[in-house]
Amino acid sequence: MNFSEKTQTFLVASYYKHLKERFGERGRNAFLHGVKHYAMQRGSRMAQRAIRAGEPLDYGAFCRYGEWVPSEEAVLSGTASVSEVTAVSPDYEYHVTACPWFLGFREADAMEAGALYCGCLDEAMLRGFHEAIEFHTVQTMHEAECCIFRVDRAGMTAETRTEKHREYVKGYDYHCAHVYYAIGEIAGAVFAGEGERVCAAVMNDFEEKYGAEMAEKLRSYKNENFNCC
Repeated sequence: MNFSEKTQTFLVASYYKHLKERFGERGRNAFLHGVKHYAMQRGSRMAQRAIRAGEPLDYGAFCRYGEWVPSEEAVLSGTASVSEVTAVSPDYEYHVTACPWFLGFREADAMEAGALYCGCLDEAMLRGFHEAIEFHTVQTMHEAECCIFRVDRAGMTAETRTEKHREYVKGYDYHCAHVYYAIGEIAGAVFAGEGERVCAAVMNDFEEKYGAEMAEKLRSYKNENFNCC
C-alpha cells in the first residue's frame, strides 16, 4: 500500500469523526477551519513559486503551479480524477465527473466529512494563492452528479498554458502529512491538550489501517514547514 488520494481522505475522515464526537458543533467548526488552513497553505506555496518566477498571480498560474497529479494507485485502478473544461471566456468553468477523493469518503462512510471538505477546499486554496481571483465551488459530487467549479472573469484563453510544472508536484506522503499536521495544528490551538489527543487518535487510526511504516512516514514530517515552498 502506498500513499494516495485514498489515504488522504482517510485522515480527513478520521479527524472529522474524532472532532465531531468529542466536541460536537465546535469540533465541526474546528475541522472546517483546519481544512481551510491546510488549503490556504497550499495556495500560498503555489503563489510563492509564481512570484519567484516573475509570473502574475492569475488563474493560469494557479493551474501551472498546482502540487498534485493523480496517484499511481488511482491511475492503475481506473479511479483517477476526470475533468472537462466547459467554458473558457469570460468565465472559466470545468466539471469533475470522477473523483478519487469522493470515492474515498464514500468508502470510509464519511460523506458528511467529504461534503464539508470538498465544499470549502478549492475556494480556500484560491484565497491562499490570490484573494482577487473569483473562484466558486458551484456544486460537488456530494450533492449532484458532478462537481462544477467556475472562475469569474478568469482572463483565460484557449492558448493559456495550464500544464503543471512537474518539478513542484508533491508526493502523496507529503500531501497526507500536510493535511494531518495542518488540521492537527488547529485542533491543538482550539482545544489544547484535548485537541492533541485527537491528533494522536487520528494517527492511531491511520497506523491500524495502513501499518507502522506508513505511520512513521507521516511522523517524519513533524518538523516540516508547510508555509514555505
